[in-house]
Amino acid sequence: MPVNRADVVVIGAGVSGLSSAYFLARAGKDVVVVDKGIVGGEASGRNGGMVSERVDEPLLIPLAVEATELWTTLDEELGYPTEFTQEGRLQVAVTEAEMGDLLAERDVALRHGIDVEVVEPSAIRDMIPGITERTLGGLFFANGGHANTQLTVQAYAWALQDLGGRLYQNTTVTGLRVVDGRVASVETTAGDLAAEFVIGAAGPQTGLLADLAGVHVPVAPARVEILATAPVEPRFPIALVGNGLYGHQAVRGNLIFGGGAHEWTDVDLTTSPGKPNTPLIRNIARRLAELLPGAADVPVIRSWAGVVEQAPDYRPIIDILDCPSNYVVVTASAHGFGISPATGKVVSELVLHGESSIDIRGLGLDRFSGVGRGWRQERGWSPVPQRA
Repeated sequence: MPVNRADVVVIGAGVSGLSSAYFLARAGKDVVVVDKGIVGGEASGRNGGMVSERVDEPLLIPLAVEATELWTTLDEELGYPTEFTQEGRLQVAVTEAEMGDLLAERDVALRHGIDVEVVEPSAIRDMIPGITERTLGGLFFANGGHANTQLTVQAYAWALQDLGGRLYQNTTVTGLRVVDGRVASVETTAGDLAAEFVIGAAGPQTGLLADLAGVHVPVAPARVEILATAPVEPRFPIALVGNGLYGHQAVRGNLIFGGGAHEWTDVDLTTSPGKPNTPLIRNIARRLAELLPGAADVPVIRSWAGVVEQAPDYRPIIDILDCPSNYVVVTASAHGFGISPATGKVVSELVLHGESSIDIRGLGLDRFSGVGRGWRQERGWSPVPQRA
């Protein structure tokens, strides 16, 4: 490693870490990003690519709304393609209970001034040719969309490097040296890095990383799974949520969908967690065939898993700590991809100004002050055995 000092060291080369690094580099900071694997090697490059205003998570709405606006110019901003398209997002209900949930989300959206429209089944069939006749209705969010996850993480990385940022892949963090209430240096397998600020954006390793600084960040790692079909003729350009699934049709025609349930696992700081596909992929395929019956005979050509982190309340944690006072925790709690442009903006503002122009109240670490280290076991979030 030819550099031993930086203004900011970012630990984690997923979308949250790379976006934060990019905005800081754009502000003139000397930034180094380190990751024990490769760019987007966990969930950042292995998710459904959804962009939405998150009316299902009201505390996330300010962050998510800002993100949807930033996405519209992100390709121009970064100088590289993400394949982002803002043709809208459609959530459909196939049961009366789901329809009730959608109407409740509509009310939340309207209270926050979000563009939303209730869609009748006949209109849904026009929007999504071949969708199941079981559809009872839906919500259409005009500002929703989707992007290519692999292209996006690479775009962030290239744009960072264009600004002089340094990226060290396959570089493991082995320690944090804390002196007088500040992180003095980040210890890695390639040498020590002194920094004015450190950003912990290590995804499923976020909690373990914070432990090195003597801070408890309650997150539980979990695997999520996605499948991609063979390309089919153009059906719909919008993001689609329904039957427990989320996904979209890629530019090349592939149907890319995923959706629950999480498979709780364990990780460490030095090795990449296992990412085996499980019988959940068959369940996702079945639900996709139920949602889009015309796709039932389309071959699944690949599937993959990524590892995310979940906080006890399933919401992100974005906070600058009291001690170490130069350490920023960034954990997206499985919401990271869609909100990543706004996350980077928020984190850069915390580093530069100590506060954010975007309302992130309710996303601080202090909300877990009463959560002990045994919280996972108390909730029954037990890891499953790792499989090769």
